[in-house]
Amino acid sequence: TISVTSAGAPKRASLTSWLRCWLSHPLFVLRKIRVFEVRVCLAPDSGLLSSIGLILLIALLLPLTGWSQPITSCDWEAAHPSDPHRVGPGVSSSDVNTERAIAACRQALLTNAESPRLQYQLARAIVYDAERHNTANEEGMWYLEQSARAGYTQAMFVYGLMLTSEGRVCEAPSWMRQAAMAGLKAARIGYVEGATSGRWSSCGIALDLQRMVAFLDGAEEQISGYYETLLVATLRSALQRLNHE
Repeated sequence: TISVTSAGAPKRASLTSWLRCWLSHPLFVLRKIRVFEVRVCLAPDSGLLSSIGLILLIALLLPLTGWSQPITSCDWEAAHPSDPHRVGPGVSSSDVNTERAIAACRQALLTNAESPRLQYQLARAIVYDAERHNTANEEGMWYLEQSARAGYTQAMFVYGLMLTSEGRVCEAPSWMRQAAMAGLKAARIGYVEGATSGRWSSCGIALDLQRMVAFLDGAEEQISGYYETLLVATLRSALQRLNHE
């Protein structure tokens, strides 16, 4: 018997049959997905081999992402749609209610102060709020740096962008490269763009052309649509010119 539960309520089969199985036979909570749990109950009449096979199939198919982590109000309010480790559906920049998001993320950090995901999301809300009200964003940059130093992929990429926007151009490439090596599409594309545009030409950075080709190869498997395809093709041409200089 397989059921997907939210707050403990079975969503398939009758409550009576599910409870009977739950009370009489082994129950395995395979994995939490968002706010749900997938529970597998092995009953003698279900066939052991088929049950084991089904368990393995479900385990393989369940997404190995941040969805398995507990979701907080901060995630609902400030998760980025492109963050591969988000816990929540993601909110576009224009739709973030910064006042509500800042309050939610501060509250979430009270109980999980070292979470790089929550640090990034608080930073995101603070930076957006600063942009909208033309105020300082030092606190947002501090949280962003903490998250990046903890190895949070989205934070490493965004921190690189923010450093560039603040004129600290030569500090950006290492963060962008780390995010690209972690597989973030935007970082893969952004790193190659920064290298081929000459933005880092005075930074004394040794550019690895083979690695950048690999970044574009990886990005090509992630992109969709005409404009992203055109951008990657343009960057490939720029890499070829850089290779012949």
